[in-house]
Amino acid sequence: MKDKFTKFMLAGILLCLIVIADKPTSNQNGTFNPATVNVNTGQQVIQLAPNRIAVVDNSSNSGMEGTILVFDYDSNTKKFNYSGTMNYYDYFRNPSKYGVFKN
Repeated sequence: MKDKFTKFMLAGILLCLIVIADKPTSNQNGTFNPATVNVNTGQQVIQLAPNRIAVVDNSSNSGMEGTILVFDYDSNTKKFNYSGTMNYYDYFRNPSKYGVFKN
């Protein structure tokens, strides 16, 4: 009786392994384009254009508070390339430095 039960259990396990091994793989090439992703570290990733993102640092402990880093996506190399930076705190505190004048 115990021998039949063991054979039945082993056959069931073998059947499950065959089903798992025969499972087709997923070939999804979908794109995920979030408008804004909030990260708890005080940084945000914002999509500016289809192939351009900005990383905004709002953390006061990073030493780069108020900095926006802009990256362009290169579809050939599948990497983001650094495009430029701007300190938006300085932009709002000193608008005349950037050609914006207060009335």
